[in-house]
Amino acid sequence: MRRFLLPASALLTFTFAGCDTLNSRDHGMLERHDVSQALTAKMEHHEPLTLNEIIELSHRGVPGPFIVHYLRPTYFVYKLSPGDVALLKQSGVEEGVVRYLLATPTMFSPDRQPVWIEDDPLYSGSHKDREYWRY
Repeated sequence: MRRFLLPASALLTFTFAGCDTLNSRDHGMLERHDVSQALTAKMEHHEPLTLNEIIELSHRGVPGPFIVHYLRPTYFVYKLSPGDVALLKQSGVEEGVVRYLLATPTMFSPDRQPVWIEDDPLYSGSHKDREYWRY
């Protein structure tokens, strides 16, 4: 039994050490835009973001492609009302982020063909010159 203790503890260490999902570039992006510690901590654990947190990222100047890059692997489905869409647009959230949020019910529905953000003309090629994609 003792000989399994070390491998099991090593496995747990590697498993929990892999919980952080933000690499050093992602951290740098959040630091450069003065994103709050609370929101950064939430993003380190790759938790889905609320609409208010997405708005906060936008207000801090975090680029839309970075926001989508973070949200996509959460597989969180956003069911936006027309009021939610209006709030996001009035708050200055990039159109590509709003379109991604609106697409999540279709993207992650088990009975539909997925629609990926690369199909969005706002992100097909034109994003390469944005800050996030240059580092």
